[in-house]
Amino acid sequence: MTIVESITYLNKVFKAKKWTDRDIDEYVFDNFCTLLDNLNERERELIIELVERYQWITSLEYQEKILSTLESVEDEKIEKLKTVYLFPIIKFEDEGKVKSGTFLMYQIKAFKKFLKKYSKVEFKYVTKFEYLTDAQFELKDNETLYLIDDYIGSGETLNDCLEELRKNKNITNDKLNIIAIAIQQHTSDLISKEGISIYAGYFSPKGLSDFNDSPIREEKIALMLEIEKLIPGGSHFSLGYNGCEALITLARTPDNTFPIFWMKHRIGKKYFDAPFSREETFEI
Repeated sequence: MTIVESITYLNKVFKAKKWTDRDIDEYVFDNFCTLLDNLNERERELIIELVERYQWITSLEYQEKILSTLESVEDEKIEKLKTVYLFPIIKFEDEGKVKSGTFLMYQIKAFKKFLKKYSKVEFKYVTKFEYLTDAQFELKDNETLYLIDDYIGSGETLNDCLEELRKNKNITNDKLNIIAIAIQQHTSDLISKEGISIYAGYFSPKGLSDFNDSPIREEKIALMLEIEKLIPGGSHFSLGYNGCEALITLARTPDNTFPIFWMKHRIGKKYFDAPFSREETFEI
């Protein structure tokens, strides 16, 4: 794929995905063009293939996405509820900081009136672990706990959060519900096996491994590893943090996404900005 062919195709992808309507679409497109120009033909083809699978969800879409996810909970489950406790998915040491889950809880609180399925359900917003880990706290039959976040990648933060909550033996897996805008499919599968309910607007597959069989899979991963050699210090996030192979940008691009999409790359002594730089896409 020549540079002209790749940019022409990239333009079609942007239009098909309606990315041309985004505030920073020119910045993202221009940086993609630069990246493609710095790659060889096979590498360009791989990047274009991954861009077609890429999800870009801006903070302007958060309200609609999180309310839609809440509405996706089964009717029969909601009908039995009187109270839902909402808590952000955070690590204990991040308590008190404004994280994406906290931001979403503000959104839910502001627009709860639009959740018709929950008209008879009281929402209680909790921001401190100590409220839930108190030995006296116990969820009644008509109560449940919603854990909120915009995106769940490898599940590291989620597992830390669950570990802290489980200090209260009264909080059992059947009372836990994950509410997210997006989650990695692999992580969802692992958490679901524990008996925890998961609701998300998008279940993100692995960008290469889930779309290619052997030996093509290994060949494309090897090609991506070659591309990653252009990224100074990118080895820690090779194929995305914890090998997630994510292809997603939200208010901020998670480090689970292939690093070539969000980390600067270098040719000689010159550095080039990434299309979905974590600094440029940070909106919350």
